[in-house]
Amino acid sequence: MTYFHVFWTKPCLPDPRTAATEEIEFWDFEALTWLVSALEARRMGLIRLVTDSRGLLFARRTGLEWVYNGGISTVLDEIPAVVDPRVFWAAGKLYAYRTIDSPCVGIDTDAILWRPLEPTGPVMALHVENKAWPFYQMSPGDFARYGFNPADWNWSLHPFNAGIVYFGQDEPRRFYADTAIRFMEAHGRTTPPTAGQGCDPMVFAEQRLLPMCMERLQVEVKPIAWLDPTGGHLARNATCTHLWGAKSAYKLNAEARRAYVGFLIDRVRSHHPEALRTLAEWKLDRARPHAPAPGPPSCAMSSAELESARFSLLRKVHGVVWIEDPNVDVRRRATEGSLVWAPERIRPEPGASFELVVAGKDAVSIRQTE
Repeated sequence: MTYFHVFWTKPCLPDPRTAATEEIEFWDFEALTWLVSALEARRMGLIRLVTDSRGLLFARRTGLEWVYNGGISTVLDEIPAVVDPRVFWAAGKLYAYRTIDSPCVGIDTDAILWRPLEPTGPVMALHVENKAWPFYQMSPGDFARYGFNPADWNWSLHPFNAGIVYFGQDEPRRFYADTAIRFMEAHGRTTPPTAGQGCDPMVFAEQRLLPMCMERLQVEVKPIAWLDPTGGHLARNATCTHLWGAKSAYKLNAEARRAYVGFLIDRVRSHHPEALRTLAEWKLDRARPHAPAPGPPSCAMSSAELESARFSLLRKVHGVVWIEDPNVDVRRRATEGSLVWAPERIRPEPGASFELVVAGKDAVSIRQTE
């Protein structure tokens, strides 16, 4: 089994023509998640990085190159200019699927596979998503002209999150990659980059097309994990973690970010001592009392990210109240004014009390009984 990361650098920069010497910045929690993701996959087998020339330089500068015991490919240099990185920011993943023989597992750099994947079918993806969500609001009229006539393609299928994707056979992998790439290149040739879109071409190419392609081959896509029933967030499980919307929360909430960063630092120290030198080079070999956020360009928050970060406020905190991270087994102690992201859990100890101020709603007072 080959595991692989994909890093197409063009979407990270405001101008895709930027020179290879231009710095690419990541938040501390993003860099650590990437590192731990690679380290966990590395202990299961080969981990490969599929990137471009700028990405290879980035891996060397940051000390990530050694982690990839399966090598680093710069095949993404060959992505044609017709594919606009402002529209198809995840196109690198689809081109990468063409280059890795099955069986293989593609893992986003904001996802961690904590244990070897146990396939339950020839194709697996992270979890089912709801096609009624706003960014999936699309109809055959949007993309049918690219060869996706509803007479031939099933538009009723729910999308799959592609943060982790497994292909056990070559035919499904090739058919999916070739179909998505054909669409992206045709879209680039026929649609002006500035044209308004009623839906998102990238999520169609990556996450809606996956189950649609597999149905054409009579292959069922099996989920690796499930969404939390309370909303759009991966349910805690022993197999994997995917930051997804948590990236918005960590960027806005320093307390939550420091707790998560501390967890990952401890994980490297206890399970991957071979990476301590990399941590030291990043000046992340120990949890810092303050984790300053890096600046633009690559770390700027989009309006969509800001909208997805739904917080409540804790006031009048008496006694010991804990806030649990929804991604990993870590918690932080609440204080007056602590922000709580919607998927986080509040765990008061006996006798503790607090007031929860929910945006747009009245405050709710809660007391934990003995």
